[in-house]
Amino acid sequence: MDLLMVRDRSTGRFVYTERLERRSGETSWGYVRRSVRREARIRTRFDGDAMEAIVGWDVDSVEAFLRAYPEYGDSDGASARREREGRMEGDAVDQ
Repeated sequence: MDLLMVRDRSTGRFVYTERLERRSGETSWGYVRRSVRREARIRTRFDGDAMEAIVGWDVDSVEAFLRAYPEYGDSDGASARREREGRMEGDAVDQ
């Protein structure tokens, strides 16, 4: 089971979640095509810089996703991740 989520970048809150499950008799390829189309529709619906669409593969809840990816757990997660990546890049340049 996979989870399609939309997160408000400014608050870190998840404003939309949807479970994506493979249907009985559906091929793997059919499931991938259907889930990618659904993700595209959700990205269009929540279009804009304020929202972030995320797909959590092999998770069945937001809580399970946050345990696997704690950087999405609060509104500071995205900025903390960028700061970490920026420091790592900066360190490499400084050497």
